[in-house]
Amino acid sequence: MSDEHHPARRTAPEPSLPPMQDDGLPTLPTGEPVLARWFVIAMLMLAPVTIGVTVWAFLSIDRDELSAAERRPAGGPEVTIDRGAAQLAETTEVEPGPGCGQAVRLVGDSGSRAASRVALAAACGLLDSGDFPEARAGLVEWIAADGQLRIATFELSGVESSARTEDGRVVIELNAKFQFEDARQAAPALLHQLVLIGDDRWPGAPVGVTTELAAAEAQQAACRRLDVPEDEIPRGCHDVDELLAMDDPAGALLEVGFRDDR
Repeated sequence: MSDEHHPARRTAPEPSLPPMQDDGLPTLPTGEPVLARWFVIAMLMLAPVTIGVTVWAFLSIDRDELSAAERRPAGGPEVTIDRGAAQLAETTEVEPGPGCGQAVRLVGDSGSRAASRVALAAACGLLDSGDFPEARAGLVEWIAADGQLRIATFELSGVESSARTEDGRVVIELNAKFQFEDARQAAPALLHQLVLIGDDRWPGAPVGVTTELAAAEAQQAACRRLDVPEDEIPRGCHDVDELLAMDDPAGALLEVGFRDDR
């Protein structure tokens, strides 16, 4: 049969939305509101209050301050101090270091190499005084291990310096903050690493607690020779003062992973 002989097809009516009241809120087909007006208004008023309370509660959470020992955690058999992950300069150009570190290679882009150069020159000035024999011995070990120095952005921001073995060489890393400050302030942190490198069991075992204490004492002595205003003294210098002033600094260092070699 042709379409003209079929009865007219009926289409279902389009569903209609509930009617709206003058205030813009939906109603049932009977005209009654879907939600009580007072409830909707109350929820709208409570929303910003709830957000404010949540933000206040988050900001009010007590955060324990890390101790001086926790800001220099032992890294393990191949790392002196754990600095977490690190972001390194994409450019890896190399140049020789200054002064006593001429056999050391500075690695990175021009800015990071410039900071490394200033830091190492300042450290050499301290070593040349003859007052840091353990750090001087560590320098010899560093050079013998095809030593390199570079700047890195550390995941653990409280750590100022770290050293690790890579492809048979020992690489000392300085926190990138020294690239944006007077890099001479990194000299105490460098001496700290040099004493650690002198540990006869590292690499191969975590740094010993007595070695770390000796490194802390060398770092403290170097900090006292910094010719900088009080408000520019590196955080590491305050940390080492706090560490050595503890009743049991060795015990605190053992808790963060240093080897018991007492």
